[in-house]
Amino acid sequence: MKFISFDKEKCDNCYKCLRSCPTKAIIIRENEHSISDDLCIKCGICQETCPQNALSIKSEFSKVKDALKSDKKVIVSLAPSFATCFKFDIPLKIVSSLKALGFYAVEETAIGAELVSKEFEKSLVYSKMDNLITSCCPSANYLIEQYYPDCVKNIIPCVSPMLAHGKKIKTEYGYNSYVVFIGPCLAKKAEAEEIEHSSVIDAVLTFEELEEWFENEGIVINDMIPEKFSSPSTIRGASYPAGSSLWNSDLKTKLDTNYKITKVSGIDNCIEMLDAIKNGSVKNYCIEMSICNGSCLSGPGMTSTVPNIIERKILLHKYVDSKSPLDVIKPMKEKLNLSKKYIKKPTNRKVANESELWTILNKIGKYSEADLLNCSACGYRTCMEKAQAVYENMSDVHMCMPYLRSKAESISSTIFAHSPNSIVIVDSNLKIQECNPSFKNIFVKDNVFVKNLPVSAFMDDSKFIDIFESHKDIKGQKVKYDDLDKI
Repeated sequence: MKFISFDKEKCDNCYKCLRSCPTKAIIIRENEHSISDDLCIKCGICQETCPQNALSIKSEFSKVKDALKSDKKVIVSLAPSFATCFKFDIPLKIVSSLKALGFYAVEETAIGAELVSKEFEKSLVYSKMDNLITSCCPSANYLIEQYYPDCVKNIIPCVSPMLAHGKKIKTEYGYNSYVVFIGPCLAKKAEAEEIEHSSVIDAVLTFEELEEWFENEGIVINDMIPEKFSSPSTIRGASYPAGSSLWNSDLKTKLDTNYKITKVSGIDNCIEMLDAIKNGSVKNYCIEMSICNGSCLSGPGMTSTVPNIIERKILLHKYVDSKSPLDVIKPMKEKLNLSKKYIKKPTNRKVANESELWTILNKIGKYSEADLLNCSACGYRTCMEKAQAVYENMSDVHMCMPYLRSKAESISSTIFAHSPNSIVIVDSNLKIQECNPSFKNIFVKDNVFVKNLPVSAFMDDSKFIDIFESHKDIKGQKVKYDDLDKI
């Protein structure tokens, strides 16, 4: 299904979204602006970078409001990064604010994060893989499944914190309860609808959608009374947005393991790490991988008033420090199955051969390596990548800025050369830089080379001087040249 939609009326074809898309999953053609769901990893970078707000994330807001009107217990699983993106003096005021919207209970996804960390601990002890990759970030998992299928075996076979918490809520509140995850992540919307887990999380809202909801209902968070979450969460779980899944519960020491533990965030860094794993240059590492630069503190669904990343980190640390180290996860009545099998979903893109690529490039005036500017103005990194997109029918062949510019200049030159109007271009010293045949036919006798000659050698330059001094156009004035019998 489509998680991001285009508003073609708002799109001004600047291609900024395409330049930012790590997998080039965006189709921009004359009559089509869309996203290929098979190629998209649901990172939300395109929506975040669009200056015209032409891209919108699928909303389940109406579903949630309908659930609140039903007789179901509607419970919130709130991502711990909430503490960094709402302007409030006391973070726990978010609980009473959410209950004012009608939610039955509010819990932190940090509960699920703690459960997941315990599963990671087991994998670190018993796994025989050369490298391990955490499964917290669904967008990273999609990247691996679709573009690095050989690395699928390296993903720790565990659900994400959201799904772990959803399973726990359903067990405790009843399977008829309605679970709404609220966080900064677009990929969670896709993850919640996967067939294997579609009954665990019923709806996903972003912090941005929640902010708008509060405004529409006139709820001012700072006017509310602080209230504790319905269940306690651990310090380690609440620290997940900063990347703490592979630390002991004291957050001061990394898990005791034979693997070297590292954290990688940002799409480019993730791709570099996966390339290194694929070619065998990285071994014996356990990698906490997040597509967003700054992990879950920088999701595309943050609020409109979110502070900068440094302030967000400070706010998270402040919130974590306020939590009691004695808080533990309540024992479960039944054991949860938190395992998940990640599968290879290679994109199987049809690849053009070199001859086919050059046939496409020839259509836009590119005949040799010297013609390949690789300017990225079209949204693709190289001219060859652009030709491949045309081959896949994801881009128009003429969507090339240098080609369009040269075509426009060619048309301008044709108009300039064949215009019946006399046109002369001078520099600031009133010396001729260029003139068209019509000017020469009237003012230039014989075959004189006019470039850099003063325009006064051929005509009265007083009007030119007036323009330079006044900086105002002169239009519609007549000047008579008696010796040429011309007006």
